[in-house]
Amino acid sequence: MRRHVPALAALATSLLMASCAAGPVGAKEKTGMSATMKDSSRIPFHDPAIVPMAQAIQHGDVARIRALAASTDLAAHGEDNVTLLEWAIWTEQPEALAALLESGADARLLGMDQETVAHMAAMVEPPEYLRVLIAHKAPVDIVSPRGGRTPVFSAVQSGRAPQLEMLIEAGVDLNRKDSMGNTLLHEAASANNGKALLRLLEAGVDPRAVNAQGVTFQRYFFMTRERLLNAQGKQERAAVEAWLTQHGVARE
Repeated sequence: MRRHVPALAALATSLLMASCAAGPVGAKEKTGMSATMKDSSRIPFHDPAIVPMAQAIQHGDVARIRALAASTDLAAHGEDNVTLLEWAIWTEQPEALAALLESGADARLLGMDQETVAHMAAMVEPPEYLRVLIAHKAPVDIVSPRGGRTPVFSAVQSGRAPQLEMLIEAGVDLNRKDSMGNTLLHEAASANNGKALLRLLEAGVDPRAVNAQGVTFQRYFFMTRERLLNAQGKQERAAVEAWLTQHGVARE
C-alpha cells in the first residue's frame, strides 16, 4: 500500500510541472502511472469497508460498483486525500466514474490538492472524464480553497482546448478571478497559451481586468520578445493583437 503514496504524489507533481510549462500536459506521464496502479493489487484506500469498491473501480466493474454503492461510503478518502471519483480517473475508468455518479457519489467533494474531480478531469487526457461529469450534471464551476481556482483554470493552465470548450459551453464563470486576482486571461498568458487566450477573449473575458499586481494579461503575454517565438507563437500573438486592435484595446 505504501507504494502508492509516492505514485500519487509523483503523478500530481508531474502534472503540475507539465502544466506550468509552455506546452500542454503530456498523456504519457498519466498513462504510464495509471498502468502501474491498474497492474498492482495495491490501492490507496486502507479501510476494509472501502477496499472492495476501490477494487471494483480499478477494474471497471460497473455491476459491482452499483451493487456495493448502498453499503459503501462514497465520500471516503484514501492516501493523498484521493476520492473514489478521482480514483476512477487515475485508473482510467470512465464507465466507473459514470457508475459512481449514478450511484450518488458527490462531485462537490474536495479531494487531492483541495480540488474536486472536475478540476482533475479538466487537466488530464482524454477529455472523456469531463464529458461524463457534464453529462451527469455534476458541478464543474466549484472554487477550490487552494488558490480560489475553478476547473476552467486547470483546463487553461494545462492547455486542454477540448475541456476549455466544454466548460465554456457548460456556462462556467469565465470572468472569475483566483485568490491573486488573476483572470483566465492572466492564466493563459502566463502559460504562453495564445490559442486559449484568443478563445477567451472571443468568449467575452474582460481584457482590461487587472490582478493584485495591478496589471492586465498583456504584461505576461507580451513579455517574451517576438524574435524568440516560434512560428506558432508569432501567429498566435498576431491573432491576439488583431483582436485587441479590432476591439479598441490599446497594446501596452
